[in-house]
Amino acid sequence: MIGFLIIGVIGLALLLVSALLGEILDGVFDALDIGGGGLLSGPVIGAFLAAFGFGGALTMNATEVGVPGGALAGLGSGIVVGGIAFGITRSLMRMPTDETMRTSDLVGATGVVVTPIPEGSFGEVNVQHLGQTVKYNARANRTIDVGTPIEVTTVLSSSALLVKRLDDS
Repeated sequence: MIGFLIIGVIGLALLLVSALLGEILDGVFDALDIGGGGLLSGPVIGAFLAAFGFGGALTMNATEVGVPGGALAGLGSGIVVGGIAFGITRSLMRMPTDETMRTSDLVGATGVVVTPIPEGSFGEVNVQHLGQTVKYNARANRTIDVGTPIEVTTVLSSSALLVKRLDDS
């Protein structure tokens, strides 16, 4: 039973290390890994070993079966818990992500003035880009009042835009 507990502790340690240092540890298994989040990833191996060790020890203690019975029960629990860890890891690795928003992509985006833009000075605009509304400082060649629809013509910096009225040609 002590052997099963040691295996369980090693599995928990591997699971903890892969959670804290996942990118570094997964490099150890890259040669054997079956795609991202594969069967031989750190979390899957750690979960399998922890469930195998603790499941085997618990079975031996609760039912007074021998080592073969504990190993069989541990193998079953390890496969189930390892399979769950595999499924979770695989789904997280394949999760789609949104496109990264860059200010250079704002040219042509539309928005609305929220703080008046005096001629030659700065005001504020809310711009719609990639499904998000973001507030920027804005300058224009002529005065633009609050609530006026605008279009971005130039990105001046990461926080400032040159805009024009949407109805201007």
